[in-house]
Amino acid sequence: MKFWSNFTALAIHSLRDKMDIFFNLFFPAMTLIVLGFVFSGIYNAPTVKVGITGNVPKIEGVSFKSFENISMLKKAVAKHDVDFGVSLSSTLLNVYLNPSNAQSNEYYISLGKKIAAILNKEKGTTPVIKVTKREVSFSEQKLSYLDTLIPGILALSIFSAGIFSMTASLAHLRDKKIIRKLWTTPLFKWHFYGAFILESVVKTYISILLLLLVAVITFGVHYHIQWVNFSILLLSSTFGMMGIGMIILLFSPSAKIASEISSVIYTIVMFFSGVYFPVEIMPKSMQKIAYSLPVIYIVNAMKYVFGLRPMSSVSFYGMIFLMFAGFVLILIGFGKLFKVE
Repeated sequence: MKFWSNFTALAIHSLRDKMDIFFNLFFPAMTLIVLGFVFSGIYNAPTVKVGITGNVPKIEGVSFKSFENISMLKKAVAKHDVDFGVSLSSTLLNVYLNPSNAQSNEYYISLGKKIAAILNKEKGTTPVIKVTKREVSFSEQKLSYLDTLIPGILALSIFSAGIFSMTASLAHLRDKKIIRKLWTTPLFKWHFYGAFILESVVKTYISILLLLLVAVITFGVHYHIQWVNFSILLLSSTFGMMGIGMIILLFSPSAKIASEISSVIYTIVMFFSGVYFPVEIMPKSMQKIAYSLPVIYIVNAMKYVFGLRPMSSVSFYGMIFLMFAGFVLILIGFGKLFKVE
């Protein structure tokens, strides 16, 4: 009975903690919805404005503005009056780009190549070898970037829920001397250990399922989820991340400092997780950092249980075993907290 009383008290405490609810449920949901709309193409892309000189053929989705000479065209590109410029003279097609549009310039170059292809076709010149795209996915279904993004966001949510349950919730209890009071009572320590861990796992499981439900309802995504492996992965990953959170907590004098350290670590991990930025395009030194962090393996395992990528049973359950090692760190940390307090 004492165990369930502790569990109920901790659950009520979490429900009353607005910051805990925000960062464990609403913030991940908002991130999912915003990024989902951005990457799903639901919003119509704005029309690209292209400055031209010469007899340049028109293409769909592009607004053309003619200039009398190349000098005026270059000035328009430099001043952002147009997104990029194209000039045609004889057999040469020049594309003028503004270096401040670094993220869009590759797309503008592709539009320039499309214009060149139309010109070649008009002149009766066709490439000897044509390039076509053929997608071969592990799930044997057509996948969009959004399909692979959602499991990654869920994995990052597990990471944040795990570490912040320690560096926010438990640190808060420590700072208020509640743990010291528990230490002086006849309460079995494992009652508190177990209740806190179970409450954190249940809270994480519910938040992840709600996030998945939001993704399905909002974007209509469909996955072939291995529910048993999904549950095992969620449980073990939560333990692993709670173990990391416990290490941060033990070296932090207050809940504020622990939360700030966790926020910095989360920001760093977010960039190296492979969710928003492909690890493959990073320099080798950065790739080594990425693969030294546990989150990238959680992301890959999450994609595996969602049926998006292959993974051997040895790799999957080996990672699960390492994540369960976080449970040992949690127990050691609890023991030190009670001794210190």
